[in-house]
Amino acid sequence: MKTGRLAGYLIFLGAMLISCEGLMRDAEAPRRPSEDHFIPPTSPGIVFANLENAFTYREHDIYSRCFSDSMTSGKTYRFDPAPVKAVVFPSGWDIRNEEMYFQELLAACPADSLLLLSIGNDDVPDSDEGDSISYQINYHIIAHHTRQGIDRVFQGRSYIKLVRNTRNYWVIYFWQDIPVSTDATWSDLKAYF
Repeated sequence: MKTGRLAGYLIFLGAMLISCEGLMRDAEAPRRPSEDHFIPPTSPGIVFANLENAFTYREHDIYSRCFSDSMTSGKTYRFDPAPVKAVVFPSGWDIRNEEMYFQELLAACPADSLLLLSIGNDDVPDSDEGDSISYQINYHIIAHHTRQGIDRVFQGRSYIKLVRNTRNYWVIYFWQDIPVSTDATWSDLKAYF
């Protein structure tokens, strides 16, 4: 008698699973937030929009995808800092340092605080060599972080070189930060975090 009930129960359970299969198959996979805000950088200017989006949406993944790595672009990323105000800038700044600084910055900025990057350029490259291009940009950053005694506004100018990677996306492979006043620069922000 128990075997009959068990068999009946298993048949019922199997029928339920088969009838629910179509519902489960048609369900859309959840999207990752970064994919919603990352714009495939098929033109150089989109890289700057993605940098702004990384700050606006506080998405580390977007920020990381703006930089080259030697595996996909043939160019190793390099950052040349402006002279910094209060701290020593680490030598040999590379893509790992970029990623760590941005994660630290995001962790220090509460969700309800202001974190904003605004980039301006004249959309005319300084040089265009087909698969490589360079721009001079102006930037303004507001970061209302929780660390005491550190600037919250950063501005300056940067000379940036981009290259196409294996996906035919533009990425930054060289970045030189240039101060334009006595204000804190992006180099200061990176050094602080």
